[in-house]
Amino acid sequence: MTPFSGGEEPPRVTLPANACDCHMHVFDSAREPVASAVVTPPTATIADYKRLQARLGTTRHVLVQPSTYGTDNSLMLAALEVQRACARGVAVVDDSVSDNELRKMDEAGVVGIRFNQVQPGATSMTMLTTLASRVRELGWHIQLHLSSQQIIDYADRLLALNAPVVLDHYARVHHSTEIEDAVRADLWRLMRSGHVWLKLSAPYLSSHSNSPPYPDLAQTAGALVSDFPDRLVWGTDWPHATEASKPNDARLLDWFADVVPDVDTLNRILVDNPRNLYGFE
Repeated sequence: MTPFSGGEEPPRVTLPANACDCHMHVFDSAREPVASAVVTPPTATIADYKRLQARLGTTRHVLVQPSTYGTDNSLMLAALEVQRACARGVAVVDDSVSDNELRKMDEAGVVGIRFNQVQPGATSMTMLTTLASRVRELGWHIQLHLSSQQIIDYADRLLALNAPVVLDHYARVHHSTEIEDAVRADLWRLMRSGHVWLKLSAPYLSSHSNSPPYPDLAQTAGALVSDFPDRLVWGTDWPHATEASKPNDARLLDWFADVVPDVDTLNRILVDNPRNLYGFE
């Protein structure tokens, strides 16, 4: 059985060589979570994750530091070290991080820093401009997990940043019914800027439905693929830490592939865009 994933069947879609899962995490229940941690999952290892890769057909992946451990990136970095040729990392730091620490993470394969404001703790938006300037010198990006309302609140600040921006989880575009039109409008405004990317990950966090076919999100995703094929990447969000009932990753992958109109665009989102954004060979 694939750990932290429903079902056992492979996806219907055959993925291209070097397909990349751009959003996954590792956890260790023996490690103390930060006091503010909202999500404290059981142990989920790289060995567990490799079983999902074998099932889905991905070969590259991006390790994202979870809010569970705050700015202690050691578990993520240890997993990155053994996967260095086929993996990249996104760390969590605050404004006390030293230049030497950033350089060491850069050498280890870190290519960005994350601000999780949905499960806040280690970072705040007051740190955004200063940290963006510092990591821009390393060629890194800023990754943000924002609520629907925060997409609206911070859109102008993100447009003004002097660094590439990556938005998590479809920008939670349909999460709040009463503001979804405004979120969609600001998402398109951000994407048109040319320095904002979007992760097509965790559709269950951005739809009114709890499982495929996600009719609201399918329509929006199709429009995004049509308008911004060079600014989209895909991810599983394994081990689905927010979900008590784990989704079927093969079904989620097939749902995503059905949204994409042709093989060339699928290859772009799964291979070319991650290579450009994360610096894979």
